[in-house]
Amino acid sequence: MTTPNDPQQPDYGAYQYPTGSPEPLAGQTPSYGVTPSGSTGATGYAGVGSSWAMEEERNRVAPWALGLGILALVMGLSLILTGLAFIAGGIGLIVAIIAIVRGRRINGPGRRTAMSVTGLVLSAVGIILSIVFWAVVTAVVTQSGISECAGLTDPDSQRICVEDALSEWTNP
Repeated sequence: MTTPNDPQQPDYGAYQYPTGSPEPLAGQTPSYGVTPSGSTGATGYAGVGSSWAMEEERNRVAPWALGLGILALVMGLSLILTGLAFIAGGIGLIVAIIAIVRGRRINGPGRRTAMSVTGLVLSAVGIILSIVFWAVVTAVVTQSGISECAGLTDPDSQRICVEDALSEWTNP
């Protein structure tokens, strides 16, 4: 029969350090449970815990560039907001360029280069759609004769002038 304090018997309840794991720092008692950072595990060991572990650096501007690029594209494809797509597209271009430059100094997946480049391309497409819209509107106004109706002061005569100009332009 064995006794609990027999030095010849192994102590099965004592913690055995795995091979290759760091020993506790001198003068510190290991504690188990939740660390101050909120993660679970042992604290008081060299290399374990949140004291030296750095969070991976990420390009936080890249999602903004992508979001503005998507906004510029949606505005460029909509009938009502197409004329204003160049505003969101211009801001998106600037933010995407900043995101690409910031991403160069980050290594790994936190670089988010694809997100930055996609935002850049979508912003450019939004600007191009806005430019095409304004070119078409300008061509329609000048070729149809609607620009001559702008000089009239009476709203009824302006409306009649525009209707006549559009009917002549669509039915030559």
